[in-house]
Amino acid sequence: MCVCDFVLACSIDDSPSYFTYDNHDTMIIIQSKLSARANHSDFYYIEPYIELLISHESLHFVIKRIEGSLESEKLDNLEVIVHRNAKNYQVTVNNMLFASDNSGLVLE
Repeated sequence: MCVCDFVLACSIDDSPSYFTYDNHDTMIIIQSKLSARANHSDFYYIEPYIELLISHESLHFVIKRIEGSLESEKLDNLEVIVHRNAKNYQVTVNNMLFASDNSGLVLE
């Protein structure tokens, strides 16, 4: 139960770029329609975080298979307090800028 394949796609509506997965083992990377038409990459700055994103989407995939879609999507609503540079930040567990490893979750 993990992400084994990737598909690139383009949004047909006005939604921003995002990552999702199908019901099997494929991670879907969806570029926004606006960026595609402007020949601009929405994912240029996330390349250093791709391992974390794959791990995070894999967690969604596994939770969805075991518990269902609703529980899987609740993962992104969890918030934690992260201590960085003598400051506290309240962030969701999918805020990859605050991740300290490649698990795909922000843990403190």
